[in-house]
Amino acid sequence: MTVTKVNPTHKPPTTVPQGLPIPVFSLTNDSIAYGTKIPISATDMPSGALIEYSYDNGKAWTVGNQVPVFSSNVILARTRVNDLVSAVAQANYVPYFQRMLVIGNSIMSHGPAPELGWYNTNGMAASAPEKDFVHLLTSHLATLYPKVSIKLQNGGNFEREFGLATYSLDEFNEPLQVFKPDLIIVRIGENVDEGEVLGGRNFEKQFRALLDKFASYAQPAKIVCTTSVWPRPQADAIIRKVTLEKGYPLVDLSEMVPQSKYFASQYTNPGVAAHPNDLGMLRIADLIWQKIP
Repeated sequence: MTVTKVNPTHKPPTTVPQGLPIPVFSLTNDSIAYGTKIPISATDMPSGALIEYSYDNGKAWTVGNQVPVFSSNVILARTRVNDLVSAVAQANYVPYFQRMLVIGNSIMSHGPAPELGWYNTNGMAASAPEKDFVHLLTSHLATLYPKVSIKLQNGGNFEREFGLATYSLDEFNEPLQVFKPDLIIVRIGENVDEGEVLGGRNFEKQFRALLDKFASYAQPAKIVCTTSVWPRPQADAIIRKVTLEKGYPLVDLSEMVPQSKYFASQYTNPGVAAHPNDLGMLRIADLIWQKIP
């Protein structure tokens, strides 16, 4: 006769849960400040269960019970134990921006220069302040958040002096740390010397360092970059490459370069005439706006 001993420490296998709770977003559909973290909760969670969320329709999942809102795309959430997952919940938000920092040049803003036939203080060659791309963008942003604040930061020093020992990106410390933007528009390129782009001053390295500077400070911010409206093929190629490598929205303005209808030919001074007119400013604003919400 064979006797089988029973191990008193043996436990039956844990029952795999057959139904996991569907998570709930604390807010499902609303206009909300960029970077806001939305809590996700679930009741009656079995031992070992996790909450996960996805920005890309379930291709990739992140464990967490708070999801930051960075775009207007649908956000999915589920609970999971090992390979067992719940049904999916979803939410959709429209993020708004409270503080826009524009890094630009004379297309962004230029004070009066009577010797050039220019008398305004706004984006050069726009017929009035409300016609330049900054003010047009501000109007768009105000439809989502009427109290939006705007700060303009000269990027001309970077354009002309990148890579020189005398130049420092510290000029951007104050607007980042004090103004605390949640949207940064990098609208530069026209004043970059094409002969220096691939030389020892290394525009690619310096432009990458510039974007790293903007991305490194604590406040979450959306960074949008544009190419030039003047023929700067080498500089534009670097801007495209670095921007796309980092996964930031790129506004390609190359379609404007050969189009005289976008430029202010009514001015006799060639420097002013090379700037976008009202139609050109509108085109810049519209193309940037397509990449923001």
